[in-house]
Amino acid sequence: IIESTPPGARFPLSRGRDPDIGENSLQNYELSPNLFFSLVVRESPDGTKQPELVLEKLLDREKQRNHHLILTAADSGDPVRSGTAQIKIAVTDANDNPPVFTKEIYKIQLLENLPEGSLAFQVKATDSDEGTNAEITYSFSDIPNSVRQLFTLNPRTGYVNVTGPLDYEEVKYYEVTVEGKDGGGLSAHAKVHIDILDVNDNIPTISFLPILNPIPEDAVPSTVVALINVRDRDSGDNGEVRCHIDSEGPGGNRRPELVLAKALDREEAAFYELVLKASDGGDPARTGTARIRVAVVDANDNAPVFSQSEYTVRVPEDLPVGYVLVAVTATDADEGINAHVKYS
Repeated sequence: IIESTPPGARFPLSRGRDPDIGENSLQNYELSPNLFFSLVVRESPDGTKQPELVLEKLLDREKQRNHHLILTAADSGDPVRSGTAQIKIAVTDANDNPPVFTKEIYKIQLLENLPEGSLAFQVKATDSDEGTNAEITYSFSDIPNSVRQLFTLNPRTGYVNVTGPLDYEEVKYYEVTVEGKDGGGLSAHAKVHIDILDVNDNIPTISFLPILNPIPEDAVPSTVVALINVRDRDSGDNGEVRCHIDSEGPGGNRRPELVLAKALDREEAAFYELVLKASDGGDPARTGTARIRVAVVDANDNAPVFSQSEYTVRVPEDLPVGYVLVAVTATDADEGINAHVKYS
């Protein structure tokens, strides 16, 4: 009997046989007590009695798939004689149960560097029916094409694989709906929340906004030479950046400025080639570099210097006017107009 059979349905049973006559012949039937079935007996015009099984309440195969009853036929003789027959009822499945997912909401975390083809997660649904009514097919429901390119769902197993590049810096979160449909057309849905986790896959980048370049050599220490902009697209410790000039070694600070540390001397160094390094807090850390050339502009901080501190010349008294007695020379370590020497 299929479990969807409505109450009131009747099922004729085989009649009993008794070769006696009168009171000694078959007179009545009885059914063993149970919750689902009752017995009615129809009497035909020729006096034979036909037992029929009547369904009293709806069956549920998932709760009880077999029912065992005993039908008893008795006469009215003295002594009473009776015979019995077993009634074995198998309840067959109707598709009266939809699939049920193991979770209403699946919360998944995936590293952004998960290789393509990797298993991301699995959804699972069960169905209390049997046969094709319990065979579940999985599919994505209401999912953008951009997400379909990143994830594929096996319709039979519920396994979801990564089929495209994940990038935390582009998209940090996805939400998809999975449908599970059984062979009878009943379906269920589950939400999947996917959080993409950051990995340290971005190198810090450095850019400059020159404030004073070239810089006068008489600039005082703490003068700001340039503003530094450091950017790391990662998050958390992976995006926490410290800067230092390469010659300083590791450590550094987060100060977004390039500052003059001590007095300059253009005559010793007319320019500086600086390599700035920015390291993040990832494990392992990633480091970005940038170069900046800082030129030093001359200040008039050097006096002219004669080639000799004293010149001694012996001159005959009869030299004509205009005769060159001596040539003096002076040099200046500065440059440009600051190095042009005038004599008097």
